[in-house]
Amino acid sequence: MPELSSIDVVADAAQAEGFDFAGVSSPDGAITLLLVDVENLEELRESLGEGRALGLVEDYAGLVRKLVETHFGSVVKSEGDGFMCAFASAHSGVRCAIEIQRTFAGGADDERPRVRSGLHSGFVIEKSDQFMGRNVVLAARIANHAKGGEILVSSSTHEYTSTDASLEFEPRGEVHFKGVLGEHLLHAVRWSP
Repeated sequence: MPELSSIDVVADAAQAEGFDFAGVSSPDGAITLLLVDVENLEELRESLGEGRALGLVEDYAGLVRKLVETHFGSVVKSEGDGFMCAFASAHSGVRCAIEIQRTFAGGADDERPRVRSGLHSGFVIEKSDQFMGRNVVLAARIANHAKGGEILVSSSTHEYTSTDASLEFEPRGEVHFKGVLGEHLLHAVRWSP
């Protein structure tokens, strides 16, 4: 059985606990989920040593929480280096992901975390637990598909934000994710340090 990423762990934990999305949905009921973690954290621990890596992850976690709050989001759940965050605005979620990437873009390659991010927007229908299932799984699969330094978004998040001239996207094609029906068109967000 493949090892679970921190994104899988945080998504599973959030689904098990549930979350009240009333305060983080847009007026039409849409919510954007952002999942982030550090790519190859174990390799970073080996190269930096446990103490330095732990300090780096603690700094990373504090900065992620601060940036999510700054962009009017909520941390739904965090486990280690994995975070699931919810935003009433897809624009805010994407801008938060860009700021997270920019925050960790500086410094020596061997001393900085390479963050990977995935976003998906969906609607809460009747019960929040119905939202949690498919939408959380899809957001987690998108984040797991991203490489360090990359922000991937679902077609629905792209639709919500595509008219924003300050955001640029690059189509990444359709992907089939285990446990989620159908093909899912992904877009990468272009960002610069």
